[in-house]
Amino acid sequence: MNNDQRSGSGLHITTGAGPEGVVLEVSGALDYTSSERFGAAVSEAYSDGAAVVTADLGGLGYCDSSGVASLVRAHKLAAREGRRFVVRAPDTTLARVFALTGLDAVLEIES
Repeated sequence: MNNDQRSGSGLHITTGAGPEGVVLEVSGALDYTSSERFGAAVSEAYSDGAAVVTADLGGLGYCDSSGVASLVRAHKLAAREGRRFVVRAPDTTLARVFALTGLDAVLEIES
């Protein structure tokens, strides 16, 4: 699952193939300094033809409002192109943010 690795600014993204499309394993910090790079990784996966992009956040240690916004932008990009964006394994704090903001009803979330 290590076809592509990106790191820097506290964010590490490993891109690999999943059963339905591309899996982005995200670890470190998804914040103001790294959210643009996350968005670029998502855009690249869709431009390469992925029908589904799954952001596996199991290794994510920190996510601020810019990180949450980048997840929403990825969802909107997928919806606009008739594709799917899945958020996998958000920690309890991030899951709570999704619940408090109503994003748990908007984003496709896998525990």
